[in-house]
Amino acid sequence: MGYIYKDKKEEFLINEMIQSSISSGLQTRNQDFPIYNYDNFQLSDARNLRRDIYDYLLNYLLQYISNNEEQHIEKIKNLSTLLSRKYKQILHKGRFRIGVSQKIINLFLKHMWIIGKIGEPIHCPFDNIIKIKLLKGLKGVSLTDWTEFDQMNIYKKYVQLAKNKALEYNCGIAVWELENWKNR
Repeated sequence: MGYIYKDKKEEFLINEMIQSSISSGLQTRNQDFPIYNYDNFQLSDARNLRRDIYDYLLNYLLQYISNNEEQHIEKIKNLSTLLSRKYKQILHKGRFRIGVSQKIINLFLKHMWIIGKIGEPIHCPFDNIIKIKLLKGLKGVSLTDWTEFDQMNIYKKYVQLAKNKALEYNCGIAVWELENWKNR
């Protein structure tokens, strides 16, 4: 059974937020790590990939438990694996990277939290703005760009740094990110 909207306004709003999350995740400026392998690119495959992400996000919304970090990490990993298997031929190096998966999923959950559909997400969307904020004041610490990383241990490093920052401000990661993403 799919997600049941309470009315057309909610359907429109959630649809727009899903599309925004997908677009944000797929619009990488990193020329060395694009999303697609343009040698094998088919527009129909790219449309199907976006549709699969859309469906995945709606399914996750149905199952979402806001404080279950293990489930959340699995969802990020599963999206990456699912899309890598199904769309290997059109993806750069045959992979839908973990960094891109987390950006799409975490941004979508942020949107759902902001409109009151879910409780505060356990994580936040990690991008270059947040990366800079996480590294501020830290010596000898580095993070792989979100567009490049494809390992959960790198994602978990982002999460741990965000937990540390949030702890300094006595709030959750999502609240910390909401305060910091705009302060460029």
